[in-house]
Amino acid sequence: MKRGGFLLVMLGAFFLAMAPLTRFYIADRVIAAPLDFGENLTLAASEASYFDRSKSKAVPSKELEARLNVGGDVRSGDDERLILNGILQLYSGDHPISLNEFRLALDRRTGQLHGTDDTHVDRNTEITQSGYWMMLPVANVRKDTYQLFDLVTGRTWPARFSGVEEVEGVSTYRFEQHVEPTMVGRSKEKVAPTVVGLPKKAKPVKIDRYYESKNTLWIDPRTGMPVKIRQDVDSTLRTDKGDEGTFVQADLVLQDKDVKTLAGLSEKYAGKIELVRDTLPMIFLAAGFVLLAAGGVLSMAGGSGVGRRGGADSGQEVERVPGRSGDPLTGSVNSK
Repeated sequence: MKRGGFLLVMLGAFFLAMAPLTRFYIADRVIAAPLDFGENLTLAASEASYFDRSKSKAVPSKELEARLNVGGDVRSGDDERLILNGILQLYSGDHPISLNEFRLALDRRTGQLHGTDDTHVDRNTEITQSGYWMMLPVANVRKDTYQLFDLVTGRTWPARFSGVEEVEGVSTYRFEQHVEPTMVGRSKEKVAPTVVGLPKKAKPVKIDRYYESKNTLWIDPRTGMPVKIRQDVDSTLRTDKGDEGTFVQADLVLQDKDVKTLAGLSEKYAGKIELVRDTLPMIFLAAGFVLLAAGGVLSMAGGSGVGRRGGADSGQEVERVPGRSGDPLTGSVNSK
């Protein structure tokens, strides 16, 4: 029994050591964004307007969509980095309006961007990729302000925590970001004056394209993943004299089916994170205490059994009566 009790005590000590090791060491290394992360998302606006090149003016649209296709480059990623390739396209029906291609490198645990030699935005490798992009710190989102990278302007803008809101059964942190008016394009040649609302008889003009957006992200704080996205875009065409026309005006919101998909995906990852950070350490802790107690009881019981045995088996010396011989156990004696 003593040997069995000792083994249980050792096993219990092992599980007790594994509890904090799993929670504070293993979890930090296991919990990370998956290398094969990928989604196809669609944001739609019911009322919008955009610049129609064929008509040289802005026209209304009831079917304007932003289609985001993003996927992890498993071969290029590693234990530290997640590499994402993606395309952001703006359509009115089947009519393309704009396109942004990108390749981003994210830290798999913090979610922060770290530009590398082969990362780019619209083939421009000189754009500094910093801050965060859609994904905030994995399993460690705070009610704070984060610098979020904007693909169109190629720079970061602050996204401030603005409240807690339930989306598809998930308690999310809502963050709001204002991308201030920024010049993102310049015409090389003069265009028709009607582009910026001038009369047809006016002279052709040179224009710059400006982009402004008010973005809202609903983030699952358990995973750092977005559950819902909204972009209220106001992109304009301007002359250096202040004449202005619309390029895109649309309040784009992630479609319901995609919201459900992201909520389900985040719940799945949240379950895995909870297993490693909370469930397994608690199981190890409980098992350790049970085994430790059981081992202690067995050890004590084994020690008492040995003490109760007497005579020769117990190793005790039996005192003999002087002047007598015989069997001290049976009491049979012979007188001298």
